[in-house]
Amino acid sequence: MLAPLAAVGLLAGCMPGTSGNRTDNSARPGAVATDPAAMGKVTLHVLDYFTGDPDNAWMQDVVAAFEKKYPNITVQRSSLPWGDVMAALPLKLKSANPPDIVPANNGWQSLGTLVRGGLVLNLDNYAKAYGWQRYFPPSILNEHQFTPDGKQMGTGSMFGAPVARASLIEVYYNRALLKKTGVGVPRTFAQFQAALAKAKAAGIAPITLGNADRNGITQPLFSLMNALGARSKISDFTYSHGEVDITRTGFPQAVSALKRWSDKGYLAKDYAGTASDEAAQSFVNGKGLFHFNYSGSLPFKPGQSKGFGSFVLPRADGGKPVVTASSATNFSIASKSRHADAAAAFLQFAAGEQAAELAVRHRTMPLLHPRVKAPAGDPLFADDVAIARQISTDDTSVPYLDWTTPTLFDTINTVLQNTLAGKSTPKAAVTAVRDDATAFVKGLAR
Repeated sequence: MLAPLAAVGLLAGCMPGTSGNRTDNSARPGAVATDPAAMGKVTLHVLDYFTGDPDNAWMQDVVAAFEKKYPNITVQRSSLPWGDVMAALPLKLKSANPPDIVPANNGWQSLGTLVRGGLVLNLDNYAKAYGWQRYFPPSILNEHQFTPDGKQMGTGSMFGAPVARASLIEVYYNRALLKKTGVGVPRTFAQFQAALAKAKAAGIAPITLGNADRNGITQPLFSLMNALGARSKISDFTYSHGEVDITRTGFPQAVSALKRWSDKGYLAKDYAGTASDEAAQSFVNGKGLFHFNYSGSLPFKPGQSKGFGSFVLPRADGGKPVVTASSATNFSIASKSRHADAAAAFLQFAAGEQAAELAVRHRTMPLLHPRVKAPAGDPLFADDVAIARQISTDDTSVPYLDWTTPTLFDTINTVLQNTLAGKSTPKAAVTAVRDDATAFVKGLAR
């Protein structure tokens, strides 16, 4: 999925603990139709946030391929900017004629709220008919699950489905600067730390970073959690499974490590006053050795990506790398949809191998289909496809920590900025995150 942002007007009239004007979102009873060719003439209305390429081009090709295979079904797209979609979803789904398919964001910021409001359909019967539980990696499957009462995330019924494209946090590196620094691609956490020190000593900015827009600091933080914490505990805390405290996720160690990086001068100067897009451009312009960001998000000119590579931050214990990842979008079906069977067939197609191959054609990271290969001549994209293959085969992804509550993204950014600026402490950051999660979970139980 796209970069997780603070909730934008999602909770009005649909706050946890209330049901508002609840619509029935229970699973459709009995057998469901899975042969699109036998569904008659259907027009599906799809809302998405793919307004720019390559996202828009990929979606256009998926729609065209689906309509070619099933000419009796017409797909009409409406595309809006991400923030506009997130703000408008509750009202659109409550309307008399909602879109059949919508891109609800994962977590309590969006999808959980829509489930609690009864606005999106329980997909269990379709999941059974199409075998989604068998071929979606469990960690990706969990991201689309809620209990039907809307009180638990990461378990229960499916209320969304992934597409065959990945979005994840990775570490980019500049090949020329890595060679100048005299180190290879880090294969261990210790090697990564050593590379930071050597870059600093060589007068090279170890990590380019921008957080003026509060959208850059969580990427290295989450990567450090994955390197220093327990994968299962990160997922359990995010999904509120059991009584997992934030101290068991690697969050305290990650905050402390990031503070040490800052104190040692490993983070780009004035990162707090630099926008994340500016930092990405600075990295592409050769101003830093490493850069944490979402897959496919760097502003490369044609051919420029050949000078760069990517990897997942290695684990400190030497285990398989863990990555914060999701589908590039997840599609849900409106509870009021008149064409749920056809909508589910489109979800099946968008998660299929042809959709993954179309993703590769547009140089975007595929998901769910490890057999899909990267074309020759683009070493950075080859790295991306290899990371996606790892997620699909090893099931080593974790959800975004800020999905835990609708407000946690803002909480994390605030306490982290204060900590790195010396205005607060890592201990205070841990307490603030714990308090945010505890208050929200208590509200869910009411």
